[in-house]
Amino acid sequence: MFLIFFSLAAVCLVFFVWSDHTSGKTTATNSKKTSFKSIQTDFKEGWSKIFNQKTSSSTNSSTNTTTQSNASPMISQAEFTKKINAIIGNSKANIYVLDTKTGAKLTYSNSNKDFWLASSVKASILTQIVKDDGPLTGDLNDIATEMVEISDNQSAIDLFDDIGGYPALESLWKNLGMTSTVANTEGFGLSTSTAADQIKLLKYILTMPSSDKDYILNLMSNITSSQRFGIGVMKDPAFKNGWLNADNGTWHVNTIGYSDHERYLVAILTRNNTDQDSGEALVSKIAGYIIPKSKNN
Repeated sequence: MFLIFFSLAAVCLVFFVWSDHTSGKTTATNSKKTSFKSIQTDFKEGWSKIFNQKTSSSTNSSTNTTTQSNASPMISQAEFTKKINAIIGNSKANIYVLDTKTGAKLTYSNSNKDFWLASSVKASILTQIVKDDGPLTGDLNDIATEMVEISDNQSAIDLFDDIGGYPALESLWKNLGMTSTVANTEGFGLSTSTAADQIKLLKYILTMPSSDKDYILNLMSNITSSQRFGIGVMKDPAFKNGWLNADNGTWHVNTIGYSDHERYLVAILTRNNTDQDSGEALVSKIAGYIIPKSKNN
């Protein structure tokens, strides 16, 4: 009997020891699990804060970069208008400038009437013949070079006849949506247009096959020194100017073309200038306003 009691007591003792040990392990394990979960939670929360902070910083940086890259170096519209109003006098002007990189634009107009293209129409003649024949060679190239680089009128007449005359020009303008450009059969230099329409022509040239585009831009980049007014004062210009006196003694003076490797498309049409020199000075000043000197580098 004593042996049975002793055996039962021993079994109970072992059970309680084992139970306490197991309970201790369980408690310790649970404690460890709780501690680990707490550390894991703190780690996740801390990393989340760091990640979100970095993401926010990255987003802000990206936003700032985008804003800066989208900011055109051109003068503001308000300042552009103010400067032109200060020098325009009795002259009339119609202006359109496009920054092809950012889409920013500048415009100005103090007249509802259209403007004679004068020799600026030669850019349309050149575009049409290159569109038909590709880069010119031989005699045609020599004629085109004289028409553009020194603005030779007889060369322009020869190429005008070669493309098919007024129907060819009118077809080009119609296809480009130049609805405000009207041919004048008394002389193609008397054809009238707007700055916005001339921008359409300049845009089209940039979409032509590279060999055609490069040919046109090469000629427009080599204007003789005596005719480098207007866009000619800007950075890396490719352009065609025009000037023509009216019956009342005033002058139409224009400049259309590109600046800074075709980034800027510029069309400045003016009339009612006192003389040719004042008209050239006016379009040169206006072109010089487009990119402030501090940004023109």
